[in-house]
Amino acid sequence: MMKMLIRLDEDRVLSYGKYDLADMWRKIDELFENGCAKEVQSDGAVLYSGKVDKDYFTCISIAYIRLSNREWFARYCSKWIWYDNDDDENLPLADVDILAKERKRNPLFAI
Repeated sequence: MMKMLIRLDEDRVLSYGKYDLADMWRKIDELFENGCAKEVQSDGAVLYSGKVDKDYFTCISIAYIRLSNREWFARYCSKWIWYDNDDDENLPLADVDILAKERKRNPLFAI
């Protein structure tokens, strides 16, 4: 199973006014719509969980690639975690802090 958790700094998005918050979430949701279920968390983050009857691996992988190249996402992303157990449901989900990795390697994410 794979999952991806994303949180945007919505207060910053709204205060800067450069991007439309609803449009940002719409673009993110579209990346996951063919392979994942969406669950909004209490802190405003969104968890996209792979659907077992869909090709969620490709869906999540493409979302990662596309989001890592989007300036609007890089500027306002405040949490980005990839969960994976290598399709072994007996294993717990390991989490990878993608945001921390991107901040080290990707100039778009530099603070």
